Amino acid sequence: MKSVKVEIKKRESKKGRAYLYLEYYPPLFNPVRQKEIAKESLKRYVILRPRNDEDREFNADALRYARRIRNRRVKQINSKELGIFDDFANDMDFLEYYRERINKRNSAWQHSYKHFFRFVKGKCCFRDITYRMGEEYRAYLTDVATVKGIAKRRDKAHLHQNTASKYFQCFKSIAHDAFIEGYLKDDISLYWKRVTLKKSQREFLTPDEVRRLFSTPCEYDVLVNAAATSIFSGLRLSDIITLEWEHIMMDEEGNPFIRKVIQKTGNLETILINRQALKYFGPRRASGLVFKEFRRSMLIKPLRDWVKAAGIEKNITFYSFRHTCATMLITSGADINTVSRHMTHSSILTTQQYFHLVNSKAREAADLISLE
Repeated sequence: MKSVKVEIKKRESKKGRAYLYLEYYPPLFNPVRQKEIAKESLKRYVILRPRNDEDREFNADALRYARRIRNRRVKQINSKELGIFDDFANDMDFLEYYRERINKRNSAWQHSYKHFFRFVKGKCCFRDITYRMGEEYRAYLTDVATVKGIAKRRDKAHLHQNTASKYFQCFKSIAHDAFIEGYLKDDISLYWKRVTLKKSQREFLTPDEVRRLFSTPCEYDVLVNAAATSIFSGLRLSDIITLEWEHIMMDEEGNPFIRKVIQKTGNLETILINRQALKYFGPRRASGLVFKEFRRSMLIKPLRDWVKAAGIEKNITFYSFRHTCATMLITSGADINTVSRHMTHSSILTTQQYFHLVNSKAREAADLISLE
């Protein structure tokens, strides 16, 4: 092994701190992960402008720790101990690894990271990833974690079981990747049990209920417009919220369509809509959000009151408008591939659930027919 220089370096932050790290020159080559390591975070910092003896002692402790780790690394390098790479992995920031792996992935991955970050209170190294910790995180998602930002209520809504299942699966996938890349010695993700998926009832509106609902006054016009857009386009709530004017386009014949990156899948999709949908967008603006005044708080009492005023006794949520779009396409005769593309499903198995739903409703209707 070539002579490697190991130095303690500082990286200043805006909070008046300087974070300590080791710099290796030339970089060390890790034969396990087939990559070079040039820096190692020490997870310690010094206060740039110490104000008193306590601050100065804090800095002295941090520097003593840094020198101790540096001396250990120098000794390991000189004795050609490959165990140095195990130390690297154990002490590396798992949260940083998690964050890097979900970069440019869809919103489910982003939310999975945020929940894990809250669970570990912002601190987690690879050495902390154990079977017990995974089981505790699983219990956290199913029993403790709440949906933030839905409404300002004392009793925040717990995650739906299927949402918890999705987030835990994201975490398991990240842990599995860490094993494949050599950061974890064992693939403990294989031993964590899945969060069982709960069969959900996909409520949707019939054509008659749609007419009744949209002829009923609502407290917020923007809620009506967003709901109508979801029915016409099949867009999910996350895509309705992020819909911008630049996403709404016209083809050569003047037919409107929406072209945007879908939040859930991360794919750029083209969704055809009819001209009737245009009136629900409101006056055209040069740029910005189409439903700028829309708030998630409208999805609780205002939506419930609107549905109740229309005389509809179903448990209608905003997602029901997307389900309504799918069922209308199916009942109008669209084939499964057309429906799948319009609904931007990543798997046709998801689309099949809507066909089963429509068929079951048809069977219920058929059973009601009687000549006696």
